[in-house]
Amino acid sequence: MIIGVDIDNVIADTEKELRNVLLDTWGIALDREDISDYALQNMPGIQGDVLDGLIKMFAEGDIFLRLEAIDGAGETLRRLANSHELHLVTSRPEKVRPQTVEWLKTNDIPYHDLIFSEKTKLNGVPYELFIEDQTNFALELAESGAFVLLFDAPWNRQLEHVNIDRVYTWDDVRKFCFPPCAIGR
Repeated sequence: MIIGVDIDNVIADTEKELRNVLLDTWGIALDREDISDYALQNMPGIQGDVLDGLIKMFAEGDIFLRLEAIDGAGETLRRLANSHELHLVTSRPEKVRPQTVEWLKTNDIPYHDLIFSEKTKLNGVPYELFIEDQTNFALELAESGAFVLLFDAPWNRQLEHVNIDRVYTWDDVRKFCFPPCAIGR
């Protein structure tokens, strides 16, 4: 089985580092629940110079090296990689590939393919399962027939679809993927 996995806010705690940067650089204190828009476009206090500064930091890529791995991600992905083909699919820009590869190696995250695609997560790959957090990609994947495990976040709580199940931790992903209800038997 081919399993697709997003990186940011699924494997890597990007949102936590984003909040740290907002506080340390601009004095903007946000809780996780305050981030109701994944792209931060319509959030109070995050406009103009702040938004431009954040976009620049993420485009340069060094911020990705500081991210913490989400608890349980590495262990679960290593188990999945033993029996399934893992494709990590990120909407990060291609130019941050070196930092992404370094972070994945440092955090012992296995994968069979690493795909950078800012507009779609499908890329002609017949995913049966995909682990995601963004609403637009989760819906695209679900409508293509893939089953999506959607990591719960304030920016995706309105999304529902017959092919989407909400998960809160990697323990939830393990319960879905491993015996007694193992996929791909």
